[in-house]
Amino acid sequence: MDEVVLIEKKGNIAFIRINNPPVNSLGRKITETLNTLLDQVLADTNVKCLVITGAGNKVFASGADIRELETLSEAQGIELLTHVKEVFGKLLELPKPTIAAINGHALGGGLELALHCDFRVAVENAKFGLPEINLGIIPAAGGTQLLPRLIGMTRARWLLFSGEVISSQYALEIGLIDRLVKEEKALMEEVAEMCKILSTKPPLAYRAVKNAIKVSREIPFSQALREETKLFGKLCSTQDKAEGVRAFLEKRQPQFKGE
Repeated sequence: MDEVVLIEKKGNIAFIRINNPPVNSLGRKITETLNTLLDQVLADTNVKCLVITGAGNKVFASGADIRELETLSEAQGIELLTHVKEVFGKLLELPKPTIAAINGHALGGGLELALHCDFRVAVENAKFGLPEINLGIIPAAGGTQLLPRLIGMTRARWLLFSGEVISSQYALEIGLIDRLVKEEKALMEEVAEMCKILSTKPPLAYRAVKNAIKVSREIPFSQALREETKLFGKLCSTQDKAEGVRAFLEKRQPQFKGE
């Protein structure tokens, strides 16, 4: 197929697949298409969970197309990364669970894409790294900001300064990924099971959790605690909260409607 990014829906799960062989590089066309597809997922109320993965079984996604980087001026570099951050940022803002199903190597911008997802599940043969330092640049699609928050400053600093590529087992040990499976079939089975669980949760509460995490990155701790309280208060007036409490007391499964 000619599409550089594919989308498929299975029940209430949307699958977005980077399809740019041989290494699923994230050039301009891929970013633009991803932007459009994320808007589709946001608008589709039937989609309860989003999975992002790569075509093939060797690479989840690599970074920018090196040929595009070669002639970038300062202004063009700023314009490019500003747009990429806007697109990747939609994953942070998306009021639905997002999972990176990492079917192979996640390097450079590919790892940064995965860092914007709520969860990361990988196969054993996957490799991870931010090797931009070797090109005389930095991982500027959120890598220098999200990686330290996820694995701590000490480990992040080494990966950012050295450009070292690490194994999936080490990535699991340091918290870069959440789960590890043997091969791609098991990967999609694991992700489907996660989506099955996540899709049963109340969407308004999920959105509130995501907002609470977001503000924790942007404002002082004391202010973030106040925002957390406000989010809780708003949820208390929802039909989903009433249904969740009733279902618990009646010892049955709740039926959330996002109201």
